[in-house]
Amino acid sequence: MVKKLLGIVVLGLLWCNTLPAKILNIENKIQIEVPSSHKFIKYDNEEVRQPIEEFLEDYEGLEMDLYLIGPSKYVDLEKAILDGEDPMDNEYVQSIMKKLERKNFQDEVKAGKWMISEAKKIMKKEKIDFITYAFVLNESLLKLSAEEEGDEIADMINELKNMNSQELKVATKEIRKQMTALSSNNKSIPINESMTINLNKFVIAKNEYDNLFLKSSGKMIWIMGPIKLDVMLNLFLAEHNDKTYAFISACYVNCSKFNSNFDKMTKPMFSTNMQTQKTKSSLSNDGDLTEQLKALGELYKSGVLTKEEFTKAKKKLLN
Repeated sequence: MVKKLLGIVVLGLLWCNTLPAKILNIENKIQIEVPSSHKFIKYDNEEVRQPIEEFLEDYEGLEMDLYLIGPSKYVDLEKAILDGEDPMDNEYVQSIMKKLERKNFQDEVKAGKWMISEAKKIMKKEKIDFITYAFVLNESLLKLSAEEEGDEIADMINELKNMNSQELKVATKEIRKQMTALSSNNKSIPINESMTINLNKFVIAKNEYDNLFLKSSGKMIWIMGPIKLDVMLNLFLAEHNDKTYAFISACYVNCSKFNSNFDKMTKPMFSTNMQTQKTKSSLSNDGDLTEQLKALGELYKSGVLTKEEFTKAKKKLLN
C-alpha cells in the first residue's frame, strides 16, 4: 500500500507572484485563479501522456485530460518544443551556451552552478515563476474505490472517507511516517541516488462537502552530475462533480508567495474549508479541559484549524 501511495505522490510531486489575478476557464472543466500572465495548453502528445496512462491502466475505462498552466512565454516555449522545435534553437538556450563558451569553465561544478544561476536570471526577467500540471480524470475517487474493491489504494480510500477529522489526522501522520520510513526523519523521501523529496505540509482531510482531499508541499532536490537543482513543489488532489482532479505545481524563482498563490489557484473550484464547526462542537462536549486544549492544539498544528480559528476556539474553551 505504501509503495503505491508513494508512487502517486511522487508522480505528482515530480511534475511547480504578485501579478494581478484572473479566473482561467479550461474547456469548461476547470476554473482556477491564476496570475494574469498565465495561459494553458492541453497535452495531446502521446509521449507526454503515455507514462501516466500506463500508471492508470489498471483502472478500466478511466480517461484523463492533462493540461499545462503557466506564464505565456513558458507555455509557448513548451508548445513549440512539442511541435518539433529543437530546444537548442531557443534564443535563451543559445544565449546561455554562448556565454558558457566565453567563460571556458574548467570546473564542472562551477559551470553547473553558473548555468542554473543564469537560467534563473532569465526566468526572473521574463516573470516565469511557477508552472502547474492539471490532471482531470473522468471518475470520482469514490467511484474508483468502489470499482476497484480489493485494491490496496481503493481500500485505503474507503477507510479514509469513513473517518472523522481526528481519525484522519492520526491516519495522515501514520501514512507520512511510512512514506518517510527510509530516512527516519518524517520528512525526506529518497527517490533514488540523485533525487530526494523533502515534505513540508502533508494533509489528508475533508472539505465542507465531506469530500476527501490531499494537500502537500515541499521541495525536490535533484542532483544531475555537477548540478544541484532545488524546486519548490505543491500538490493538491480532490474530487468535484464526480471527477478527480490533481494539480501539481513547481516554482523556480520568486517563490516567497508560491504556497499562498497555489491555494488561491484552486479556491474558485474547490473549497478546502475543513469541517471546523463539527470539530469545535465535539470539543465543547463535557470532558477534561486539558485534553480538549491539547486536541485543539493538535488540530492547529496539523493545519485543520487556521490561527484565527484556533484562537477563537481556545478563547471559547477557556471562557
